[in-house]
Amino acid sequence: MSIEPTKYYDNFLKYFKLAEKQQRDCNLGFIPHQEWDGGDDLMCQVELYDVVERKYAGFSQLVNDVFYGYNEEHPYWQKMQKGMMSPQRNALSRAWKDKQSVFGLPEWLYVFMVHRLTGSAINYAQKPSGYHNTIVPHFYLDNTIEEMTTRITNGKHEPFYTSIGYQFPAFPKPPEGSEYKRNGDYFMVEHVPKMVRELAEWLEQGNKREIREIGEWLFDWNVKHGFRKFKFQYAAFISDIADWFPQYVVRESMFYYGTNAVECIKYMAKPTTRMNKEKFMDEVMEMVYKDTGSVPYNAEDVMCDSIRWIENYIRPGEMYDHLDFNKVWGTSNVIDHPTGRQKMMLNLGLVEDFNEFKSFPSDTKVLDMNNMTVDEYKEKVNQYLS
Repeated sequence: MSIEPTKYYDNFLKYFKLAEKQQRDCNLGFIPHQEWDGGDDLMCQVELYDVVERKYAGFSQLVNDVFYGYNEEHPYWQKMQKGMMSPQRNALSRAWKDKQSVFGLPEWLYVFMVHRLTGSAINYAQKPSGYHNTIVPHFYLDNTIEEMTTRITNGKHEPFYTSIGYQFPAFPKPPEGSEYKRNGDYFMVEHVPKMVRELAEWLEQGNKREIREIGEWLFDWNVKHGFRKFKFQYAAFISDIADWFPQYVVRESMFYYGTNAVECIKYMAKPTTRMNKEKFMDEVMEMVYKDTGSVPYNAEDVMCDSIRWIENYIRPGEMYDHLDFNKVWGTSNVIDHPTGRQKMMLNLGLVEDFNEFKSFPSDTKVLDMNNMTVDEYKEKVNQYLS
């Protein structure tokens, strides 16, 4: 190995074990989050940190419901049988019960793509978080891709784009004089059907494809047609294929790294020899895979959540406004982490009351408010603890 783990790596492994236990106990199990005995108050109070597999994360819950329907193959079937499900799950799974006999691979790929391109229905300020502003549930009425595209353009639905926790790609503009009011509608109606049909044909032709091989196919398709690559959204889309059509994917192959994962990796290890950025991150990922057994596309998402955990992330909003933001903390071992919401920021008097923030103090907002550098903050923490 040409990398050296830091204290953040041990901290990541601690988080992974906690999240793995909470996935088993709460997400897939029957223990309510606030009754969980994991010993981490942040994870008990906020339903965000309870997964080590993307398939069970908030942004994939809707996909589970529409793909499996109200059937015993549903990963939450045992909970569903006990009535332990949201009203959204109850309605969606029953409506989509028989879609497996109707949709083939191209149709499912279209559903996955629309879900990811429109923001993955995510809103971290709500519980459950993965059913916000989405058109996908209405596709149960459709039998073909063309019927789904008609539903997008007919205007007979509520808003179905959400940027609360996710981001949209830079969609191409429709031709001048077009009737399309949104660039995303134009792309999903005029271009995505052709793309997913060609992708389905390609996937069904050969052996299992590596994740980055599928990514290059998608990026090349976009470039060939004059579009940007949409790396963030297509990475999530490829993960959907790996989760719901694993027969086409080498699930252990290397994934891509989003902004939060890159930040996490930079904290977790340092290179001991010169190497390019991707090789360094891949080596860290190989270390994580060896130590946790988590395949890279799952571990990448855990990395994103672990940074939120270190920052004590809670999105202010209806479901969490009852919490005292001065008292709900995770059990991260990194006491002097300089970003997000930290107990030491209160102890040092850098913040009087975290409840007064209208949005989460992301990045180095608190330090910037105090005209303080990261090094100065770390030194203040050391002095406080000595």
